[in-house]
Amino acid sequence: MKKRNSLLIIILLSSLLYACNSEYTKNEKDKVNATFIGTIEEITDNKIGLVEVEEGEILSSGSRVSVKLSVNPTETFQIGDKIKVGFDGTIMESFPLQINTLTVEHVE
Repeated sequence: MKKRNSLLIIILLSSLLYACNSEYTKNEKDKVNATFIGTIEEITDNKIGLVEVEEGEILSSGSRVSVKLSVNPTETFQIGDKIKVGFDGTIMESFPLQINTLTVEHVE
């Protein structure tokens, strides 16, 4: 009986720790940790833009980034637009670079 209760307590505590950790991870993924400014060079399917980076720390990884323009459905983006992009800080080093786009807005 003691073994069964101990096992039940361990399972319950493990479940609580996992739930707390996964919520923290989810919130961190949705937080803008880095930004850059660039110009849209190409748009495919009105959803993905190929952006030439002009300023931002991401330049140390590369100068072209694939950006999900659909994260801002209230804006219309066109080739030549200067934009500011917010992402979670993770960079997939492919060509072009890929990021988890969180925000996109026009820059004057």
